[in-house]
Amino acid sequence: MHKFILVLFLGLGLWACQGGQTDQSASSTPPAAPSAETPADNTTASASTGTATYPSIPADKVKMLWDNCDYVDFVFYYLNFSMSQKVQNSIRQTIAHISTEVPLIDPNCQPIGRLFFQSQGKNISEADIFYSNGCAYYVFYEDGKYAYANKMHPNGTKFYDNIFKQVQAQKQ
Repeated sequence: MHKFILVLFLGLGLWACQGGQTDQSASSTPPAAPSAETPADNTTASASTGTATYPSIPADKVKMLWDNCDYVDFVFYYLNFSMSQKVQNSIRQTIAHISTEVPLIDPNCQPIGRLFFQSQGKNISEADIFYSNGCAYYVFYEDGKYAYANKMHPNGTKFYDNIFKQVQAQKQ
């Protein structure tokens, strides 16, 4: 039942996807209600080898983010760049980048940044972003330690590719 709810919310977010932007202060049309026929995502972007695993983030935590998150901070470790989202539709698109599939954690992959999900100015969840060398997944924290891991949906990889292209273009 929890996976069904998670898939419905992720499907809704993907359907509403309009691409990521670094300045997202303009309002956009809210997503439509999900249908019962929303298919499970077919995520392929992630490390194909790895050793450690974590369970998937629980559906109720994703629903809590979907319902309550009003601000997302992206902090990139190796770039002189960060960004944030404060428009609900954009925030929900970011949440929809979390696949229901659990990745194998590749010890050769290092996080490139961290997501901070906030509600009314308080952090309600954090996740490291792993996106390099064939790795595309999130590892979520609970009580200051890694607790859950989920593959990045293909729309998430497109989102990050677009961000990094924009950053590179601004450097030139």
